[in-house]
Amino acid sequence: MEKQRRSSAVLLVAALILGLVALRSPAGAGEKDKVSVGVALPPHAAGHTPQKLDLAFCSQLLCVIPFEVARAKGFFAEEGLDVQLVYMKGGPPAVTALQGKSVDFIGTTMDLVVKSTAGGKQIVMVASTARLPFFALVAAPGEAGRITGPEHLVGKKVGVGNLGATDHLLVQLFLRKSGIDPEKVSFVALGPNILQTLVNGQVEAAMVQEPALTLATRKGGRLLVNFMDQHQAQSVLGGPYQFMGLITRPDVIAQNPSLVQRMSNAIVKANRFISREPGPAIASLVPESLLVGGDPALMGEILDQFKGHLYPADGRIQAEDVARVVEAQRASGLLPKTGAPGLSLLFTNEFVERSR
Repeated sequence: MEKQRRSSAVLLVAALILGLVALRSPAGAGEKDKVSVGVALPPHAAGHTPQKLDLAFCSQLLCVIPFEVARAKGFFAEEGLDVQLVYMKGGPPAVTALQGKSVDFIGTTMDLVVKSTAGGKQIVMVASTARLPFFALVAAPGEAGRITGPEHLVGKKVGVGNLGATDHLLVQLFLRKSGIDPEKVSFVALGPNILQTLVNGQVEAAMVQEPALTLATRKGGRLLVNFMDQHQAQSVLGGPYQFMGLITRPDVIAQNPSLVQRMSNAIVKANRFISREPGPAIASLVPESLLVGGDPALMGEILDQFKGHLYPADGRIQAEDVARVVEAQRASGLLPKTGAPGLSLLFTNEFVERSR
């Protein structure tokens, strides 16, 4: 199985090496949309038959950390679970798989929970794996001297992963809160090639993730706002913005609460491990083929800088953080001003509150 896992992981290098796979991609969850990474069971699980299940999630580098930690440290196995990590090409295919009951659990964004539930297909976040978005707005190296604030983005091209995705919503919200009409900025959907496009000057600024943020600023790009920093998120958004989490369907919660509890336990254990361990120790648990050019040292540096801001040790989801997600969608016209789904439909802390 380990051989199969390594082989599957190699297929992910192109998508994950820059950590820039977009949150939004065309709907559909066929075999071409996913790659599986198996779980290695620890010695103490030998002789037992764990419950097998798939966990699908969008393939962002920082997104994979809690799930890979839960796999590598045997936290899934401790809960009697043999979890297959299924890397999807973006969040929407993962949601489609969950809605279609191809999988019972996914890891993706609260933005997609809101969108799906508002569209009449309720899904529920049961544990948080990131309380801030994995994005930062950076001016291109060639524009760093001219673009020093959001007001200088008027009339400029700003790259995002996909129009309507979380990064697009956030930069629009940032502009509005800065007193700038987003309609005066030209947004360009760049998919996974954001870093190279930004560095080449094909857009004047872009929303990037890690390690693209580190690489872009090292090449002379100017950081305008970093949503991965809790202090900047407080200033720009008014506080955290619930981003990633473990998500399931209401019928799974109703029919198999024990399974939901065990999955939540494993994720909370992973979050706690991340909160107390240094970045290099965490990075060492992620397959090198998923890291930046196979460089665990760089990933360790990035984690030491941001892990305390991003990953909630207790896995709790805060209502006010979810409300900011709803606000961003309303402000961008993706939700009506009234009639959006109630917060109680979008998440529950029932299981993380009982996690060991």
